[in-house]
Amino acid sequence: MKEAFRGASLAFLLVGAGLGFAGVYLGIHHRATELVKPLPKLKPRSETATEPDKPPPLDTARLQQLEETVKADPKNTKAPTELGNMQADQRNYNEAIQWYQQAVNADPRNIELRNYLGEAQFEANRIDDALATFQAALQMNPSNPEALFDYGYVLLQGKNDPEGAIRSWEKLVQDNPKFDQLDRVKQLIATVKERIK
Repeated sequence: MKEAFRGASLAFLLVGAGLGFAGVYLGIHHRATELVKPLPKLKPRSETATEPDKPPPLDTARLQQLEETVKADPKNTKAPTELGNMQADQRNYNEAIQWYQQAVNADPRNIELRNYLGEAQFEANRIDDALATFQAALQMNPSNPEALFDYGYVLLQGKNDPEGAIRSWEKLVQDNPKFDQLDRVKQLIATVKERIK
């Protein structure tokens, strides 16, 4: 009975706090033109991704140009990252994963690229891969706020692990006292704690 209640509470949390999740999730990454989107959604990366329910037009000429750049310079990180962004905006998450993985391979110490990869893996429902990617990012920098938030987000949304999410977000708060989304993350922690009582 208690488990059923906890499940119902978590379901209520995901619906009732969805707007708050979206606002924090998007606000943390500073890439969205709007603060509220339904969850789960990958954060749009290009300035053309302004409509939450409609992918932006695909610039095929730019796509071809970037693919040629990658062929000519496999160590280039900007071109595969932009290709990953374009595919993510189109919701082609498996293709986005391939491009982000290539960027990560070219620059393994780049935590931002790993975060992009983990987000795409989450959107492709590759939950364990996403968690492993964020864990790798946190091994390089245990205090990285984006990786900590995303890791907690995937634990909650992908693994139904609110306690793990809270631990990750509390570390974010503790290690990043000047983080610009700190108050909203604190509110989120309080909301999750209240719902799982």
